[in-house]
Amino acid sequence: MKTAVRPAEAAGAETIVQKLRAYWLLSKPRVTILVWLTTLAGLVLGGWGQSLPLGLIVATLIGSWLVVASANAYNQAIEWEYDARMSRTASRPIPSGQVSVLEGWLIATIWGIAGVAILALWVNSLVAWLGAVSIGLYAFAYTPLKRLTHLCTAIGGIPGAIPPLAGWVAAQGVITPEALLLFTIQYLWQFPHFWAIAWMNRDDYAAAGFLMLPYAGADGKATARLTLWYTLALALFSLTFALYVQKPWLYLLIAGLLGLWHLRLSWQFYQNPERLTARGVLMASVLYLPVLLLTAILTR
Repeated sequence: MKTAVRPAEAAGAETIVQKLRAYWLLSKPRVTILVWLTTLAGLVLGGWGQSLPLGLIVATLIGSWLVVASANAYNQAIEWEYDARMSRTASRPIPSGQVSVLEGWLIATIWGIAGVAILALWVNSLVAWLGAVSIGLYAFAYTPLKRLTHLCTAIGGIPGAIPPLAGWVAAQGVITPEALLLFTIQYLWQFPHFWAIAWMNRDDYAAAGFLMLPYAGADGKATARLTLWYTLALALFSLTFALYVQKPWLYLLIAGLLGLWHLRLSWQFYQNPERLTARGVLMASVLYLPVLLLTAILTR
């Protein structure tokens, strides 16, 4: 005989699910997953030809996810009042009241301590150090600087570029030229990506007091011009990874075509800086990075 679920029990279960979902959203899951995948790419590239212990692989992936999630949760706990002023972020867990500010801080701290500890105990101390630095720079340098200077993107780009470097170091134990090149590629990638977002949401950012465009008072043409230059730099730097793969001709072909495609959309943004062309740059950047890293893996 089936036992009927009482309304109070059903409501309690639903509340728990809603709370867990709100905690999940604190991690900015779409951002976290994309960044986490670059850690995985760095791990695969760094460990190519080796037989990495399963424990190290699992610890790297779990620890890195927690580190990125922690940085994003701290970001939301610190600037929740500003998120509440913007239409695109007003529904986030803290400004919408799903999670308290204290809960946000606690969850971010738990994730951060757990992530760094896992990396320190089961990967290596250098990866743990990189994880701690990425949390510190993203949460306590980049986040407050967003309201003080347009150079925040240059600072925020450092923790944003650490994941593939950390993945490589997890496999190799040391920082190598290849690892630094992966870091540089991901660092450069962030500028077109975030400037496209900033241009599309410039009114929201202005309402919150965020200085996210390339420099104070930058108009669409200036933003698009710098976006184009950084896209070109990214395309050129990405080609140099051909020095470290077994099939350089195939890597160069795919990376070159990717770069030209990305450049074409950045050029369209430069020619006509509007929401549609900025969105084209954003979509191109979202696809560019994973396809480039996958190409590096397949030609490794």
